[in-house]
Amino acid sequence: MNLELIAKVAQIILIDIVLSGDNAVVIAMAAHKLPDRQRKQAILWGGAIAILLRIVFTLIMAILLMIPGVRLVGGIVLVWIACKLLLDEGEGQEINTAAAQRSKWAAVRMIFVADFVMSLDNMLAVAGAAGEKWWMIIMGLLVSIAIIMFFSSVIARLMNTYHWIVYAGAAILAFTAGEMMIGDREVAHYFASHHRVSLSSHWERDFMVTKEKVANFQCADALPRELAGVVKYHDRQLEFIGQMTEKQRDRILECVKLDKDKDAINNIYEISHARPVLNWVPQAMKVRAEPWFQRRWPAEIWKGVQGRQYHFVAWIWYGLVIAFCMTFPSWWRRRSSAPAPNEATPETVKQT
Repeated sequence: MNLELIAKVAQIILIDIVLSGDNAVVIAMAAHKLPDRQRKQAILWGGAIAILLRIVFTLIMAILLMIPGVRLVGGIVLVWIACKLLLDEGEGQEINTAAAQRSKWAAVRMIFVADFVMSLDNMLAVAGAAGEKWWMIIMGLLVSIAIIMFFSSVIARLMNTYHWIVYAGAAILAFTAGEMMIGDREVAHYFASHHRVSLSSHWERDFMVTKEKVANFQCADALPRELAGVVKYHDRQLEFIGQMTEKQRDRILECVKLDKDKDAINNIYEISHARPVLNWVPQAMKVRAEPWFQRRWPAEIWKGVQGRQYHFVAWIWYGLVIAFCMTFPSWWRRRSSAPAPNEATPETVKQT
């Protein structure tokens, strides 16, 4: 294995570890109240199932992310998981041996659902880093998830000692849920195209602008007419706005000489070029389905949101989601413990 391959595998492992910090937290939260033996089994089984499906769905991530609303639904599921974990935490009791086996499999299900939902962006990043070398994906995922599962055990033990870590973990899950919901492609497209506003910097990075490092762009001072308004070059970074055509790609390639710069331009094209709707899509649905097949929106949307970029709204949304997840469990417990209107309380029985 040469140095380049080693560096690529290390890149995949690093991406997975950095993007999976919140996954380690949710695994620990789901299992930390179990007895030691059942906790290890829950982390092992939950992690093993997550590994298998993460590998499978990394290979088909480009198709999965075309499903409208997938991030929105995933964010809602994470909100439910954060609330459920805090509800279970509020019971204030350790799981006894008789119930440990049943609770272990409940924790396995929770770990699997949360880890899968939270790994959508993670899997996309790993797939992008590995390219067509699928063995790299499998190797990188196996190594990195083994590391994550180890730290999950450590975090779980800490949660039993320092109770505040549980609430910090729930806040991390809630923040991740807020990011997923507001980062959903359909949500973003609705506000950007219909109301001409950008409410999150992620929208611009994920759906409007493609960036790559380019060492020497010779047309920076005099852009050709077909590139005006859609190409920017500063600090050795080339930005392309919207969907690149073959003609635009060829014109940009004329402005670079280095092979690595040409590779960067081709990578921008691969990410941002307009894709035709597949033939199996019914003719009546093609106009509706067209945005699903595009990784970038047309440049007109970017131009329409200029001056109306209210990124602070995303942070307000994150705060609201976190506040909801933190307060809902206590509200639900009070509601569940409150007597029904016609139910006699000990005080009323004593008075009669």
